[in-house]
Amino acid sequence: MDTPMYEKILQMSPCELTNVSYECSCGRTHSIRIGELIIERGAANQIVRVSEPFLKSKDARVFLVMDCNTRRVLGEKVEGLMKSAGYNVGCYTFPDHHLVPNAATLGTLLIEASEVRPTLMIAVGSGTINDITRYISHRIGVPYIIVGTAPSMDGYAGDSSPIVCRNNKETFYGHYASAILLDTEILAGAPHRMLTAGFGDIIGKYIALTDWKLARDVTGEYYCDSISKFMAGAVQKCVDSIDGVNARDPEAMKYLAEALCLAGMAMGLSGVTRPASGSEHHLTHCFDIDKISRGLDYPLHGNTVGMCTIVMARFYEMAVADGYVNYEVPSRAYIRSLLEKIGAPLKPQDFDIDRETFRRVLMTAKDLRPRYSMLKYAHEKGFLEKYADQITAEYYG
Repeated sequence: MDTPMYEKILQMSPCELTNVSYECSCGRTHSIRIGELIIERGAANQIVRVSEPFLKSKDARVFLVMDCNTRRVLGEKVEGLMKSAGYNVGCYTFPDHHLVPNAATLGTLLIEASEVRPTLMIAVGSGTINDITRYISHRIGVPYIIVGTAPSMDGYAGDSSPIVCRNNKETFYGHYASAILLDTEILAGAPHRMLTAGFGDIIGKYIALTDWKLARDVTGEYYCDSISKFMAGAVQKCVDSIDGVNARDPEAMKYLAEALCLAGMAMGLSGVTRPASGSEHHLTHCFDIDKISRGLDYPLHGNTVGMCTIVMARFYEMAVADGYVNYEVPSRAYIRSLLEKIGAPLKPQDFDIDRETFRRVLMTAKDLRPRYSMLKYAHEKGFLEKYADQITAEYYG
């Protein structure tokens, strides 16, 4: 008998999973609609080939989106390749060194794109550049390709964009990239804080997957065992490559990039964010919102996720010890040791989070999303405040 697809995916690389559709043992049909994913040395050199299917008409127009950092790293090369191929190429470079995905940024990109009226948009960058290009390309009804410059987040293979608006971070759904090009040599040269952010985002899956099991057991929420295993395997492969990531080995960067893409794919396959986002993300978003409300910059998403994963590992550690739950979750010490090894920030103080804000967020993050998590469970069982006080004291004395 042939091995069912929901078992085959556990052995497949993310590059083999584009445009897959199958019936799963969970009773649902899962599918991904990414045209092509390339993670290898020199991947950016394939930009002309992957763009060609979208540029058949004689009046086809390409619109490149980048910022002042990514233009220098890879944008000029991509622009040159497309122009050398004879395409009509327009470009907008954001002057910001720290670009925020807010309404003003979206408005600027919409105006610039509307002037060009592109047939295809190409984003050169990582988190914010990818998110805003996805959003605008979806809104104006054209495909987009992402040429990544850093292994800093898990949104490359996703179909949603977190946008800062209404003094909040809100998620807006769009479409998948028609192609994703991740050049491992370029990724290996990314700033250290972007490497730690990508690793932190992956480590957060330990909590996200456990929260998903908790929701299944307490509320009967939909859960897919094959997708959970799929995500857990990617996390383990990434953890096993930590020494290579530290050494900026392009092959290790490939494993980190694969894990980040698999997170986006897992969300796409399941139709929910559960495989990649749980209470560690709820805390992160609340800390971001606090800074946004005060007009302050907020740090790279994955770095805060890593710190919040340590916090939520402590929640689970205590809940298991007190007999409230019985899940195998990596200990706080283990999570901390991984993040410490890669040089990631570890404490709320590293993010300029004061004691009062830290405790308040521990108490209120459960209300950020309707999604069930350890924070909601702790509230329902009456131990949220006790644990919040204890963890706050452990960090602040």
